[in-house]
Amino acid sequence: MTCGNACFSDLVFFCIWFYQCLSVFICGSNGFMLKIGQLAQIKGESPYVYEALTQIVNAVNSLGRATGVDPSGTIAPPAPIGSLSVTSADGIFDLAITDNSSVHRGIFYFAESDVTPAFSRPRVHFLGSSRNLRVALGNQTLYWRAYSQYLGSDPSAPVAFGTPPTAVIGGGTATGPQLQPSTGSGTAPGTAGGSGFGRLTESVSGPLILR
Repeated sequence: MTCGNACFSDLVFFCIWFYQCLSVFICGSNGFMLKIGQLAQIKGESPYVYEALTQIVNAVNSLGRATGVDPSGTIAPPAPIGSLSVTSADGIFDLAITDNSSVHRGIFYFAESDVTPAFSRPRVHFLGSSRNLRVALGNQTLYWRAYSQYLGSDPSAPVAFGTPPTAVIGGGTATGPQLQPSTGSGTAPGTAGGSGFGRLTESVSGPLILR
């Protein structure tokens, strides 16, 4: 009976601390990755609860590192990419991003093209985890830039092709239809270039973006 009471007590402690653990996960904090400050005290009072909570914390943080999110808040944006190379012929643009910084597995890359070097309303091209893009846009004159982002971070600072940004002519005879205005990407409107998934977790009138 004594063992049963002890096990029940451990279970109660586990439920309480697991709830607090989830509260930190959902509400967020300023720290990086999920942490439970009372683990040392719990270890002395209930080793089994300590072991269970440690496994939960490690599992949650491992998932966060793999997906590029911070369970307790947001993570720092990745470092800017090293460079962007753009070539073109016959209306086809070929892009190659060089990124020598240390990145986690959940990194994503974006490229943007615009008819002006100000990138006031750029068209966003999502590369996923790839650092190469080959796209047929016809004989247009476009400026290009690229950046990276984690799902749970702000985007890195964009890096343009050329300094100052240099126009690239598609070449060929096909021009295609006239470009429609950019409508943006993620939670960001078309006028907010360099946003990737968006800088806000929710747009003004759109769907929720998980971050």
